Amino acid sequence: MKRYGKVSLETQVTAESFSALIIALNLKPPVLIKPNWGTVECFTEAQILDWTLAAIPGDKLVIESHGWARNEETLHQQASPGLTKTNLRQGDRWFLEHTGMDRVLAKHHVAYLNLTEEIWAGRAADPALIQAAVEAKFAPVEQKDLYAKIPARLYEMRGGSLLSLAKHKIIFYPLGVSLSIKNLFGLIPGPSRGKYHGKNDTLLDQSIVDINKIYRSLFSLKGIVEVVHSFGRLETATDRTHVYPGLGLAMASEDTVSLDAFAAFAGGRTPDSVGHLRLAAQTFGGWDPHIGEEVEQSGIQVLGV
Repeated sequence: MKRYGKVSLETQVTAESFSALIIALNLKPPVLIKPNWGTVECFTEAQILDWTLAAIPGDKLVIESHGWARNEETLHQQASPGLTKTNLRQGDRWFLEHTGMDRVLAKHHVAYLNLTEEIWAGRAADPALIQAAVEAKFAPVEQKDLYAKIPARLYEMRGGSLLSLAKHKIIFYPLGVSLSIKNLFGLIPGPSRGKYHGKNDTLLDQSIVDINKIYRSLFSLKGIVEVVHSFGRLETATDRTHVYPGLGLAMASEDTVSLDAFAAFAGGRTPDSVGHLRLAAQTFGGWDPHIGEEVEQSGIQVLGV
């Protein structure tokens, strides 16, 4: 493992070296783990989750929300089954079984909490408490209904750590990249998050930063961006994610802004070209101005070409 500014980098990932990356993050229990399970095309694999859970002692919980593309139909490029509760629940169960995530969770005796289900069931934290926590640290979020979308169980675990366990993805603009900061957008319970995108994605950058504000107010946020078994590129809105073989590397940091800036450079994007990274830097603190040089020194490239 090598260190470049605030970012730790492992270029020959094994279970042991991945564990070392996690240990260096100084996670404080209880630990929430947010994998990247947005779609069935390019996602945090079962082995990565296995290594992660093995490396984290004490209380931990895996969290994710329902997603419109986490189902068998998407895998086979068939029409979406629709966003009914029945279809979403069936897709979620299928995903856990098909990928082996259910067996990994059982192996480590760790629960998986679906945040959408918690909100549907009325088990949300008092939005006034969430608002107070956020506005004690940051400016108010743009869309105040986000304060009502935090499960009570997570609020009760506040004070611990949240690990954004992200997959490296380069996305067409205006998004640009999907890394550890964007990964938290999936904590908006959805499953449809169109309201938070806004027309022509005009609200997306702010919405990404706002959900980060909320969870940063409750937890110590740390991040991993991994390129171990696979990584993805999505070139256009009408295309499918092109999944490339992994490069056996992973990046980690206690500062997700620096982490994503480093990972963006490695993927051929300048952080300044990514709207939500610019806004995150203004809100949470900026990246090292020499981070591009640090990436060059590391010698890594995640280009998928």
